[in-house]
Amino acid sequence: MCKSPEWLAITIGNTRIRAAIFDGDRFEEYSCTHDQLPTLELKLANKNFARIAIASVVPHIVTSWHHFAQTQIVTTADVPLQGLYSTMGVDRALAAFGAGQTYGYPVLVIDAGTALTITGIDTHQTLVGGAIIAGLRSQFSSLHQNTAGLPDILIPEVLPARWATDTISAMQSGVAQILLAGLQAYINDWRSHFPQSYIVLTGGDRDRLKQWGLKVDIIDKDLIFRGLFHCHEL
Repeated sequence: MCKSPEWLAITIGNTRIRAAIFDGDRFEEYSCTHDQLPTLELKLANKNFARIAIASVVPHIVTSWHHFAQTQIVTTADVPLQGLYSTMGVDRALAAFGAGQTYGYPVLVIDAGTALTITGIDTHQTLVGGAIIAGLRSQFSSLHQNTAGLPDILIPEVLPARWATDTISAMQSGVAQILLAGLQAYINDWRSHFPQSYIVLTGGDRDRLKQWGLKVDIIDKDLIFRGLFHCHEL
């Protein structure tokens, strides 16, 4: 049996660019910030890929791979889930599809990135719905940038106490405790409708939310790549 040729998947998010070189169902991953894109392109310049798939939520970022004949720009319309709306981010659609294809349907995906999204897919692979809020870093940055007196602070590693007695602790408590309570309310409601569903957590702040005690079943940082892989297999 002939070995399948390697192919490249690129995801361009609001903060980072990730690349995965697939060899069968296994892949080698690379990651960089937006301004480090030339370094990533140079690192992979000597490789020839039979197929390239690019999923982006930042339209103004154009890579050298965009211009290759074998490149497919993957959009939300290419993701084989039912009920997706036209303005839904392709990253969100792919993560939901990757979760469902890997862990089964129904499934609830929480993507803790620059924007934090919640996406529910039912047994029939149809979008039930979801929500979007500012992610952890975005919430802390917003408090600093849009006020005169609130400092720029780090995301706490340990869940802050609910009742704070200084400004920094109050910022940490407000963001962390309210975010956790809101996410848990969505999870509880989802489980009331789909008790056998997996709750899957992904995104750059996934480990922090888990540290804080968010009750999920699976943590998987590669859901978007899994979604691209299964789209490729169809």
